[in-house]
Formats: sequence, C-alpha cells, structure tokens
Amino acid sequence: MDYIFQKPAGVKDFLPPLVRKKRQIERAIYDVFEKWGYEEIIAPSFEYLETFISSNSPGFSDKIFKFFDRQGRVLALRSDITTSIARMVATYYGEHRLPLRFCYISNVFRFQEPRKGRDQEFFQVGGELIGIKGIQADTEIILLASEILKRIGISDFIVNIGHIKFLEGLLDEIDADPGKKEQIAHAILGKNFVLLEELIKDITVKTGTKQVLLSLSSFYGGPEILEKLSKTPLNEKCRNALSELETLSEMLKGFNNDVRLTFDPGLARGLEYYTGIVFEIYSPGSGFPLGGGGRYDNLMDKFNGNRPATGFALTEEALLSILEKDIVDSYEPNYIFYDMENFIRALKKAEELRRQNLAVKMIPLENEENIYMDASFASKTFIIRTKK
Repeated sequence: MDYIFQKPAGVKDFLPPLVRKKRQIERAIYDVFEKWGYEEIIAPSFEYLETFISSNSPGFSDKIFKFFDRQGRVLALRSDITTSIARMVATYYGEHRLPLRFCYISNVFRFQEPRKGRDQEFFQVGGELIGIKGIQADTEIILLASEILKRIGISDFIVNIGHIKFLEGLLDEIDADPGKKEQIAHAILGKNFVLLEELIKDITVKTGTKQVLLSLSSFYGGPEILEKLSKTPLNEKCRNALSELETLSEMLKGFNNDVRLTFDPGLARGLEYYTGIVFEIYSPGSGFPLGGGGRYDNLMDKFNGNRPATGFALTEEALLSILEKDIVDSYEPNYIFYDMENFIRALKKAEELRRQNLAVKMIPLENEENIYMDASFASKTFIIRTKK
C-alpha cells in the first residue's frame, strides 16, 4: 500500500489559516505568562526512556514512543513536559532558592488509540510553579490557567477541584491487598460506581467510610459540599484534605474572581503522580476537558530536587476547537506581478511595502493569464512590467 500521501493516525496537518489562528492565541497566552512572571522554557524533543519511566506510573511506559540511538540506548519522544522541567531544575537550578516559574507551549507524543480529543501528537500549554509548598501556590496556578482562558476568549468554563489525599484517606480505611485497592481507585477514577459497589461489597471497610465511598457521586458541587462532607465520619488525612480545599475556596473567593468552581472529592487524577490538590477544566464548547493539573511534590525527589511543585497543562487543540470559528483571519498580503525586465523595480517596490509592515508576495508574470483577480487576493495588486 502506498502511504506517501497519507499521515499516521493521531496526528494533524496545520495549514496556514489555522496556524495563523494558533499563533494569535499563543501570543495572547505568552503575554499572560510574562505578566505573571513565568519564563518560557523549551524541553528536548526526546529524552532517555528512564527519565520518563522513573517519574510516572508503571503503565505509563506503554504510552511512550520509543527508539534506539546508535549506542543501543533506549530513547523516548517526550510524553510530557513537566518531567523534563524537573530534570532541568535539578540540573541547572540546584542552588536557586527562590521559587521558579516556567511556561511552555510544546507538542508532546503519546502512544494511544486516536479518537476525538485524544491524538498521539498534541500541543500543550503549561505553567509550572516550583518551590512554594503553601496553598497559595495552588491558588495561583488555578487563577493563572483561568486568566489564560479568559484572555483568549473562553469565558464559559468550570474548574473542577479535588484532593488526592482525600482519596488516599478513604483507601487507608479499606482492609484489602494493594491490587484490590488499585481496582477501587480506578473505579473511582472512571466514575464507575456500580463497579465500586461490587468491589467493596465483600471486603472489610468501616461503615462510615463505605457510605462515603458509595456516595461520592452525590458529593459534587459548590463549596457547600465541603461542609456536607465534613459532617461524615472521616479520618485525619481526609479532614486535612477537606481543610485545604476549604482554604483554597476562601482564597479564590477572596480574590473576587468570576471563575466558576466545583468540588469533586472523587476526582482521582493521577493517584501515583499527584500529591495534593488536583483540578480539571471543562467547557460546554468542548466535548472533552480543556486541561488540568495539580500538586506533584514527589516528582522533584526523583531527580534529587526535593522541592514542592504544582502546575497545569491545557490542550491547545481543545482551545482551538472552541475559538477557531470566531477568530477572524485578517491575513491580506500584497501581490506584485512582474516581468523579468522589471525584477529589480519589483524588489524595490516590495521593500517599500515591507517597510510599512505590509506582507508582500512576488509572482513572476509569464502571461496575462496568471494575473488572478479573485477574492483570495489583497485589495492592492501591483503589476510591474514593460509596456508593449
């Protein structure tokens, strides 16, 4: 079969009109990052496989595109940017004591079944705040992600917030082997409460904890659900997590921003990776999450960094899917048609226009038929030729 005119599944072609809209969005995003003190960082397109495996869950290796260098070492296309940033922080910022703020817009690669909203190559917009352990860092990250969305024109979105320690606290009350606990955690992650009920039916769980587990689907909503949860029988780990969520809610409310928040104690985002507050962002304009993030204090330990950290990543294709139809492509180049005798005159005219910050395309004039006066051309078309 001839593949030369086909592209692999899970990748996209970005043609000039879409690229212009993409760049327009990115300029607005970088402007927000700069004002918030986040510096752009560029990660390598590939790392040693061990770099990604050491910092993610065991099954994550299956999502990585792998290949060999000439010495036989296994390399991997970057599957996320945060891991590379953690390595760079450990390598270059070991003596840096102030908090670090980095941002990026980069493509990443993940080996997964392609479907809408889930490509094998996609672009991430991300920010990382490293070195602040307090809840104020989580507040900043959520506000920053929200500000970016509002700045680029997405005002209708919800930030859904949970806490990994709350789920860990519930799992601590379950008398079962690690494999069974992992199944329970995945059932919570997938919101499969029928399976969850089946899994905990025949194992020892405190009565109060079992009731909370089976009621997780109802504990979803505004800050009032945190108060409702606080009245249930919970261990200290769960209560500490609720306390952090309440503090976060008050901080966000105190900022008087108009971001819509929901709280979901069953948000099991990356149990092996995240260590505290986690969140996902949804919009009615997209059929899949715009992105998410959370606290990952243990990642730096993998690189002997030992620093608290939190961050977020938005999927740029999801942002484009909402904004593309409303962004006006105002690209209108000037066209200069010329014959060979007047090539230098045409170059000088083009230079004159470019100094006025105008885009210019030069086209050799072979005959009258290649002067196309249709709607795709700019309002100014210059013809420089020798009169006959």
